[in-house]
Amino acid sequence: MKNVFLFDKKTEPATDTLTVRSTDTLRLTKDSIINLPVSYAIPAGFYQGMLPCNGCEGIQQTILFEGDNSFKMEEVNWGTQTPPKKLEGKWEKKSDTIVLYVNNKPSGRFRFHLDSLVTLVRDGKVIDASDLPNYVLLRKTSAGANSAWRQRGEQGIDFYGIGNEPFWNIEIDNEKMILFKLAAWQKPVIVPIEKPKIYKDSTVYIIPDSTRLRITIINEFCSDGMSDFLYEQKIQVRYKGQLYKGCGMWLGSSKAGD
Repeated sequence: MKNVFLFDKKTEPATDTLTVRSTDTLRLTKDSIINLPVSYAIPAGFYQGMLPCNGCEGIQQTILFEGDNSFKMEEVNWGTQTPPKKLEGKWEKKSDTIVLYVNNKPSGRFRFHLDSLVTLVRDGKVIDASDLPNYVLLRKTSAGANSAWRQRGEQGIDFYGIGNEPFWNIEIDNEKMILFKLAAWQKPVIVPIEKPKIYKDSTVYIIPDSTRLRITIINEFCSDGMSDFLYEQKIQVRYKGQLYKGCGMWLGSSKAGD
């Protein structure tokens, strides 16, 4: 269900609160949104929301906060063909807010509260209090939190990816092999690992045999369209002339070339 934001015009008599109801509706008091208490135990993970924009249907902003105080951000302009805008840098807690730094320069300021992230400053511009309800990001679950994915990492799988229509999955063990399988197949395709070509925004495996298998791992956030999970990479598998698109992620600290 699409998130719907409802804002009361009155301020609660005691502390200002945020609640998420079973209808997946976020309720904040309009007059006190700027004074939301910060959650000092800042969880690593994804936050995502749709921001307003001129000339497009909306800007889908996704931020991944990592445990080493680094972050990655992507912004996608819906309704346009422009590629995602990507930023990465460091974050730090300042007073009761979180400040993002890109190339050691402040790029945004936010306030955390429970499972939401409220934008206070964006691209150097202070968000007007009346507009703050349009700049709320909600916490999303990383596919890496799935126990089945963690188990594959423990088994030595370096990258795991999935796709649907038709359903398929791929496993990459950078020391042994690549396994690619469609649900309708009785047996998977298993080939020896080849050293990938590593570019700034992608990693490409090319298998030079009769399978004509080419795997491109793209460094862009991804949603599988079937769950609430978000993934850190997109993946494209070309096999015998057919292209399969899906999502995936590097498991643990292993990445190609490490």
